[in-house]
Amino acid sequence: MNGRAIWSVLVVAMLSPLGCGTAFADAGVFTGSGQNLHQISSKKIHLVSIDVTIVAERGPFLFDGGVGGEMDQAAYLCKFVLKSLSDEAEIVQVGFPIDSQFARTDNKTAASPEESEAWVLNYGFIARDAHDTYHVEFVKREAGRGEGEFGSIFTWKMTFAPRETKTLNVSYRIPMSMGLVSTAKDEKGDDTHGFPTETLDLAMMESLSYVTSTGSSWSGKVESAKFRVITQPFEKYLKKRGVTEEQPEEVPAEDLASNPFVVKHPWWYRKVTPDGGKPVDGGIEWTYQDYKPHDPIVVTYYLTQIPTQPDEVDAFVSRIVDRLNAKGKEVDTLKRAREVLLATYGKEPADKQALAFVQEQNWYEPHKDFSIDKLTESQRAVLARLDTRIDQAEKAK
Repeated sequence: MNGRAIWSVLVVAMLSPLGCGTAFADAGVFTGSGQNLHQISSKKIHLVSIDVTIVAERGPFLFDGGVGGEMDQAAYLCKFVLKSLSDEAEIVQVGFPIDSQFARTDNKTAASPEESEAWVLNYGFIARDAHDTYHVEFVKREAGRGEGEFGSIFTWKMTFAPRETKTLNVSYRIPMSMGLVSTAKDEKGDDTHGFPTETLDLAMMESLSYVTSTGSSWSGKVESAKFRVITQPFEKYLKKRGVTEEQPEEVPAEDLASNPFVVKHPWWYRKVTPDGGKPVDGGIEWTYQDYKPHDPIVVTYYLTQIPTQPDEVDAFVSRIVDRLNAKGKEVDTLKRAREVLLATYGKEPADKQALAFVQEQNWYEPHKDFSIDKLTESQRAVLARLDTRIDQAEKAK
């Protein structure tokens, strides 16, 4: 896929709120098979510890926003220490749910052996301990399942000798969730600020996540848990890539007019949950003791259309002007856009309409100590170019 269809594909195929994104989960205890597979609790197997590392990665090919192998991905390396509390041999069915926008299905039939194998191979899903590499099957479930149930599950069986402890290692790769989203806290909120927002609150979202709650299906609390997300290499790449890696000359001229992503090096930001993650070398880490798995780990990136380079301010301005509902509003609208730009740097807008707009945004965090003198060289250059365009608009009135 090339630039000819990237924005239409994103809108049609990948428009998805964060809650519908890609999420893998801790290993849990399941029973049944096929459509009847469901999570249960075990009193005989204890999950001693969890150690999960998630690495955000560029996809294997040039990123173009397609829905195939071009997408950015996340690699998961998981280690679980499991201990049998039973004086007898135990067989447990382990399930690793996936709630992915790419794995949903309305098909009520079970996955065929060929389809199951294809899913396992596609995600490079491996589960093994010191002695065994397990035969993993992919189970898909119909839409309309019970609340809290996952639509697709990787499952395998493990046998424990009396009082045996095993270290289970699981690894896989999966595309990140992505889609076009609004940066507003409430995407359905009223536009009371009075100026066009499609360029100012449009973002491409990329998200990786890890559901922990299934880990609570084992006996007792987890003695220790560590979740680590390596973000630094991906974020370094993201600064260079922008929304796509395509160059303007690679996009057909007839498609440029409909391209909402006119800024090639946009300002982006991330949201991380839950709270409590600590910076570590290359990323973020959560550590817990006496842990009851509950909150998911989620890292979401928002690539906006606010420029970070002065030579892209003109495209930004043209896009805003093109979205005006009436003529004669260019100056006021660009001045408010300037207020929004400064708000991304931490300044509280003085204009009431601009203030109303940024207060609706999930990124807005005003800095009490904001000062123009603290702006970086590139921020100053962007602001100066925008001021020039505002001056030109005023003279043209």
